Amino acid sequence: MSHLCISSLVVQTQPSLLADVRNRLNALSEAEVLGENNEGKLVVVLDTASNREAANLITDIQNQAGILSATLIYQYDDQFEPQVEDAA
Repeated sequence: MSHLCISSLVVQTQPSLLADVRNRLNALSEAEVLGENNEGKLVVVLDTASNREAANLITDIQNQAGILSATLIYQYDDQFEPQVEDAA
């Protein structure tokens, strides 16, 4: 059984540290920065194996230097089993 958990966040950074924070977040295998503005806001998507893993990662992000807040905006969580077609 596979588990899919996609989360999106708005991360507020200190504007002077925006590039550094973006680079650190993009270095995480579960995270991708998809947008930013000059006020220090980043749109980040997380692809994790579970809600628990997402929650732990969001907490880790919130505790990074230069990050003022990380707010969960959306989360999709689905447990599914691959469909297997009959060979007959």
